[in-house]
Amino acid sequence: MLKKIYLLSLLLVLSASTLAQHQQHHHRHGHDHAWGRNDKGLHIVTSFSDFAAIAKYIVQDKGYVEFISDGKGDPHFVPPKPSYAMKMRYADMWVTTGLDLEVWSTTLLDKARNKKIMDGEIGFVAVSDGVPLLQKVDKADRTEGDIHMMGNPHIHTSPLNWKHIARNITIGLQKVDPDQADFYITNRDQFYDMVDRSLFGDALVDMFGGETLDELLRNKTLFTFLDREYQGGKLLNYLGGWLKDAIPFRDKKIIAYHKNWAYFSDTFGLDVAGYVEPKPGIPPSAKHVQNIINLIESQNLELMLVATYFEKATPQMIENRTGIHGVYLPLSCGAAPGTEDIFDLMDSWIQSINEALE
Repeated sequence: MLKKIYLLSLLLVLSASTLAQHQQHHHRHGHDHAWGRNDKGLHIVTSFSDFAAIAKYIVQDKGYVEFISDGKGDPHFVPPKPSYAMKMRYADMWVTTGLDLEVWSTTLLDKARNKKIMDGEIGFVAVSDGVPLLQKVDKADRTEGDIHMMGNPHIHTSPLNWKHIARNITIGLQKVDPDQADFYITNRDQFYDMVDRSLFGDALVDMFGGETLDELLRNKTLFTFLDREYQGGKLLNYLGGWLKDAIPFRDKKIIAYHKNWAYFSDTFGLDVAGYVEPKPGIPPSAKHVQNIINLIESQNLELMLVATYFEKATPQMIENRTGIHGVYLPLSCGAAPGTEDIFDLMDSWIQSINEALE
């Protein structure tokens, strides 16, 4: 009897061991699926959550999208975690700004050892291609702080640039998955239309088309054009979308902590009079803070834009000293509740600024 019990116990132990090994194998195999190696279609990894949000509109059910940074931390400095490199190891496409913002990605690409997503390969996408870049620098001078020689890289803060981002992602998808090219182009065009209607409203898009309106806005002639008479009123009466919502703060002078908001300001007509940082990436000195306080008081400035990942002590002190309204905005999708989608992110920015002015 004791021998039977011993044999039964031994059998149970061996069975449990075999099951555990099977589960471990299945877990690894499950990871292979999660990294896009089997039945989930294309695996796309983006540097930032904003690019991921746009990519999802285009790829839809033909693959899935992951990102490295969600904007809760400084996008200039992302730690090269092994888990990030593992995401990239099995990626079919790597989507990055293509400027000098994601310097940290070089280490991840080296660790990932995925040749097809290296710069110059078909799986590498630089979304800044074709974007009219602001704040270009003629020559390097490190005394000027953490400058971006190729231009301001925070391109996602203007909806006008989303269309360039979507175009570049679509080109990448056509290269890595040419059989579905028409599918991606159709989704890209639908995304373009969503952007145009969210930015200008339905009426103007139906009247003039998004491409014409985009050009007028970039050339700073849209509002002059909309001042024309039309059917007993002004064309401006037909403006909708974010541009209409942003009229209360159009042409206002503001303070910004960093140059995150250059493209947003360019699109929505804000004039950045000064920065909390004396130079990009350089912490503000007491003297510089006093100069900013003097500027705010002398020009009666009402708004100060601060990305939420920055330290709060300095801008809050400036608020207390001057009465300026500090508006703390998540820079990227998912950095605050309710901002997982890029359209929701833009809604939240404009709503927050308007609420600060009430």
